[in-house]
Amino acid sequence: MNTYRPEEDFLPPPVSLTFTPSAPEPGKAVTVSATLTNTTRIALRGTVLYLAVDDTAEQDSLGDLAPGRSVTRTWRTRLADDAEGRIVFTAHALFDVHLHGSDCTRTTSSALLPYRSLRAAFDNAGIASADALVANIDGSNSSLSAEALASVGLTPGATVTYDDVPFTWPDTRPGNKDNVISSGQTVLLSGSGSRLSFLGTSTWGEGKGDGKIVYADGTEQAFSVAVPDWYGANSSAAVVLPYRYNSTGRDDNPVSLFTFGVDLTAGKELRSVVLPEVSDGIQAGLPALHIFALTID
Repeated sequence: MNTYRPEEDFLPPPVSLTFTPSAPEPGKAVTVSATLTNTTRIALRGTVLYLAVDDTAEQDSLGDLAPGRSVTRTWRTRLADDAEGRIVFTAHALFDVHLHGSDCTRTTSSALLPYRSLRAAFDNAGIASADALVANIDGSNSSLSAEALASVGLTPGATVTYDDVPFTWPDTRPGNKDNVISSGQTVLLSGSGSRLSFLGTSTWGEGKGDGKIVYADGTEQAFSVAVPDWYGANSSAAVVLPYRYNSTGRDDNPVSLFTFGVDLTAGKELRSVVLPEVSDGIQAGLPALHIFALTID
């Protein structure tokens, strides 16, 4: 059998990963399968395969894996009852390549479960304070000012009303996650009303995208949004802040927050909203929509 020669490097052998069902649910079983194929010219000795769902892992000793051989292992586990958001599945193989050295290979996949609330979906820190410029709402280290927000009544946890719609401003400290970058996440809802309203803003241009309302009876209602850019005092804004922060401190240009939403079918119970798919995270130069609050009214 071929032996490892240190002067010859090789690409790690591939490991593939699948999980079923493709849309797992909290509290339900999920099956994770991984296949390791030895595409190298040497035996992989003392091979151990780890399968993980977030921080919970299962390991299996595969022994020696000869060149050209494949091994598949399957693990069935149950997601936590309170599982939400992105669930990461990982396959990681560790093996010896000679008496004094080892190598590894890994792959990951993920599923996005519904969030139980908008706050649980927060994934961006967009508010900074004068003594802690630690937020980044647009990918270029700009941010809303906590002091400017306070000057118009938007303090942590405050209830404010725009266009006769009450919103609760995020009860967070500057530098902590306080908004969700709208990218198709599902947020669970309950109750009924005439309109689902949002409070937010867009960066690097107009935030345009399509979302979906899901009712308790299983019916769906598509909607679209087009939210203006935050920079400047927009005449259609719900509130205009006198300044913002950037990486060097105060920037005396006004910025705007907006309300937007979708009319609902009267009397129908809500199950969830799929937020408009505008961007995958933030990146300087690319539009992103930030949602700070939502209300059923």
